[in-house]
Amino acid sequence: MDAPIEVSFRHFEPSDRIRAKVEELTGQLDKFDREIISGRVIIDGKNKIGHKSVVSIQVELSYPGGLAVGKRSGEFPSPTGQQTFDTALTDAFHTAAAQVANHFQKRSPQDVKQLAHQPEHGRIARLDTTVRNGFIEMHDGATLFFSEAVLKGRFDTLAEGDEVLAIPSDEEGPYGPQASAVKPIGPLA
Repeated sequence: MDAPIEVSFRHFEPSDRIRAKVEELTGQLDKFDREIISGRVIIDGKNKIGHKSVVSIQVELSYPGGLAVGKRSGEFPSPTGQQTFDTALTDAFHTAAAQVANHFQKRSPQDVKQLAHQPEHGRIARLDTTVRNGFIEMHDGATLFFSEAVLKGRFDTLAEGDEVLAIPSDEEGPYGPQASAVKPIGPLA
């Protein structure tokens, strides 16, 4: 992740273990690479109940078009304080990260669907002239089945190794992934 995450401790002196845990969770945000513009982690131990601090944790992650916020609180110290604190810290990070992921997932299906119907380069790997169908090897290594029905051109002019433009279908056929349209370009050089 390119964006720096600002970490603040207020009314609370963190141990090395807590600092390491925050650093570990911050490092896990690398999977969002360029989606997160900036971030803040605020750990505040202002509220006291007896000898225990009720630590509030807030994780804010800014992304283009919004702000994701994860809030939790946990007691520290207590017999289970360390575990409670770690759980609260992890949950706050995961809540904010899930909001970022959901935002980009909502955008992705439209983008992917639009790109899915774009022609892609491939080459004819096999032809069966008796039943007039074949298989196309795409540039990404995938193999698409096609029949004469989706071919824009004459089947008799095709040869193995010919370059084609193919549009992968949303549905799989009995032979696996299939093309919804195939247009010959010519032999590969």
